[in-house]
Amino acid sequence: MSRSITFYRPSPAVFPVSITGGRCELNCPHCEGRYLEQMERATMPPDVIRAFDKAKASGASCVLISGGFTRRGRLPVEGMINVIREGKARTGLRVEVHAGLVEDSTIGALAGAGVDAMLIDVVGDDQTIREYLGGRWSAADYRRALTSIRASSIPVLAPHVLIGVDGGRIRGEFAAVDMIAEARPDACAMLVLTDAPASPDAGEVEKVLDYAREKLECHLTLGCMRGRGVDRSKYEMMAVNLGYDGIANPSPEIEKSVASAGIGVVWKDGCCIFP
Repeated sequence: MSRSITFYRPSPAVFPVSITGGRCELNCPHCEGRYLEQMERATMPPDVIRAFDKAKASGASCVLISGGFTRRGRLPVEGMINVIREGKARTGLRVEVHAGLVEDSTIGALAGAGVDAMLIDVVGDDQTIREYLGGRWSAADYRRALTSIRASSIPVLAPHVLIGVDGGRIRGEFAAVDMIAEARPDACAMLVLTDAPASPDAGEVEKVLDYAREKLECHLTLGCMRGRGVDRSKYEMMAVNLGYDGIANPSPEIEKSVASAGIGVVWKDGCCIFP
């Protein structure tokens, strides 16, 4: 049977919304709020409804609810759950929530609101959480969150791992993959730190990507964030060679390489966590 890989085009199918605007208590060095600036701001409940309507009018198929996190590693989403339910009901759009380490009661409420997928960035090292992210939680808290999401009625659990998150150092990524494997997720996206001065060593990145493919039986993809220039196509080639299921926003170089290798390609508009 011939092999194929899915290439994803997230934009404009995925409409990202920040319910905290440009605010984030963590303000991590690799982001410093820059990614929030690229999202639709919806800091009040009526804003969220307008964001759903805008997403529908723009032709999007999915709304991503995200924003800045608290020092406890959580998206303050509790006050928006009713309008998420209303927005989904009136537009019929798929809803993803990037909520972090929210409480079990919040997970249950999001499930009741009809959320289709929960995204959670998993960090496997306490020192990274405390010193780099400035967080007040531990790596063990991810195990609780993953277990709770898995036990809920939310259809898709899709953790993410940012390789080199601690200033380019590989510290905790393998532990993160182990915790994710225990939770038996539906999908997982691997990301790579994009800050050039602090980029992780390519050989170390490949080790983590290889370990994830070995440990995870779920739909496994290389996500949107993954370096720039030569590094970007290098990581993409690693994913192809390691048998990853998909790549978000593939470069022209990897498109040519896949075609020359005789690997079939399926193009999909949307988020790479959905097979």
